[in-house]
Amino acid sequence: MDVRLRQLIRKKNRILGPAFLFALLFYFLLPLSLMFIPDIMTRPSLFYGIPWAWLYAFLQIPMTWLLCSFYHLIAGKVEKEMDTVEKEVMH
Repeated sequence: MDVRLRQLIRKKNRILGPAFLFALLFYFLLPLSLMFIPDIMTRPSLFYGIPWAWLYAFLQIPMTWLLCSFYHLIAGKVEKEMDTVEKEVMH
């Protein structure tokens, strides 16, 4: 494999690795917070009195959209760079 392709793959992994860890942490914090601090998570929030657990659960929907958009943006840029490197190597 070409050195430039390996560099692009490393670049992609350096960006997406922390994003993946953030997503895991974000999504597992809901069940963990319900296990360890249920009294806080069942209190009404400042947003229409919805309990904090429900508010956090609803926030996971836009967070999923943001993370998917972020991945799509980064992966698209890296794929374009890989295509240009591949064309250079073929010619």
